[in-house]
Amino acid sequence: MKITFIGATKDVTGSMTLLENSAGKILIDCGLYQGPNEVVKKNLLPLPFNPKNIDAIILTHAHLDHSGLIPRLTRVGFRGQIFCTKPTMKLAHIIMADSAHIMERNEHHLLNGFYESPDVVVATSLFKTKKLHAPFDVLGMTVTFQSSGHILGAVSVHIVDGADSAVFSGDLGRSNDPMNFPPEACPKAKTIVMESTYGGKVRSGNMHVELINFLKKIKAESKVGIIASFAVARAQLLITLIQQFYKDHPEEKVRMIIDGPMMTEANKIYKEFSDLTRMPEELRNALEDLDIIDHVSEWNSIRKKDGPLIIISSSGMIAGGRIWRYIENWQNDKSAVVFLPGYQAEGTPGKELSIGNRNIQSEDGTPIHWSGEIVSSSAFSSHADQNELMAWLTNVDKETKIFLIHGEYESKLALKKKLLELGYKNCIIPES
Repeated sequence: MKITFIGATKDVTGSMTLLENSAGKILIDCGLYQGPNEVVKKNLLPLPFNPKNIDAIILTHAHLDHSGLIPRLTRVGFRGQIFCTKPTMKLAHIIMADSAHIMERNEHHLLNGFYESPDVVVATSLFKTKKLHAPFDVLGMTVTFQSSGHILGAVSVHIVDGADSAVFSGDLGRSNDPMNFPPEACPKAKTIVMESTYGGKVRSGNMHVELINFLKKIKAESKVGIIASFAVARAQLLITLIQQFYKDHPEEKVRMIIDGPMMTEANKIYKEFSDLTRMPEELRNALEDLDIIDHVSEWNSIRKKDGPLIIISSSGMIAGGRIWRYIENWQNDKSAVVFLPGYQAEGTPGKELSIGNRNIQSEDGTPIHWSGEIVSSSAFSSHADQNELMAWLTNVDKETKIFLIHGEYESKLALKKKLLELGYKNCIIPES
């Protein structure tokens, strides 16, 4: 078994690892690079393999930085099978379709023409779903999925090839996530490939307290609250927690608007698979009756509107999507509040706002000065922090070779230092 690291070695996005044995080649994840232009341009670099020679892709979960390059591979000849769980298949379809739509509609997009909607249709036809803990064969290797707890359908991948074995963590979830069950502990293997997004951090804050404080502020001070949310997982969690709070405290309720086509589609999938979450009934009820912006006329009806009002829109890092129209519309209103509940990658407008820089640029390069309040929180992240990453390795032998990917360099260094302190002797930060 030979492992070659291709993506997410120097970044948090673009996850892709090549695995080869005597029977052929497979990819673990096939993600898009996201973030500032210099990172997005990495998607245009030549692939270090011929997509026609890839026999299969194993997809750990649906997020674009893990699935978003699949339509490109189908465009240039990949026709192998794509293995994942059923929720991942459905979520990946809407995420890839949205990505293609963004590339198609914007002729100035760096990735315009990179792939298109028909490529997503081809990609979707190649998916083959597998259940958790049910071993299946790929190129003579035994592959088993176990829950990674990150988002709906997310898995870690255990692969056994004769006397050789490897575990690919995918993105690992937190131990106390309100929506998702905690990740299952890492099984023993000769090699472990592990994410390190929060490898240098221990999570602080309390999501329930911070969200309630935000909601009360909107009501008490008649503010317009704009929540920048990832369309998949984060949005469904936020909607559920907000609806639960309003159910328990009806006197605090204000109008809440949902604006994001992909978010709306993801809501349907979360309802379908709600029994796989920790709060199935609450989730279904929260997603049942929402105030959704579908048409321009509905958007026009709330422009320049005074608070109290809450808007949940994508994207989570303000790097694209409909949230820009809300940022632009209320940029000069000091009574408006931007809420950033989650990870902000370096170089994104969300990161700039989170560190206090009020001057950002919209998708088309228009300068924007945000005059209102900015509230950011790390309490909502769906990634395991350093302590939770350590806990995931509980059953792993100290001699095991551990490769750290999918994290900024400082995070990987901090996690490596911690691993060495705990006695793990073979911790490696790979180069692509």
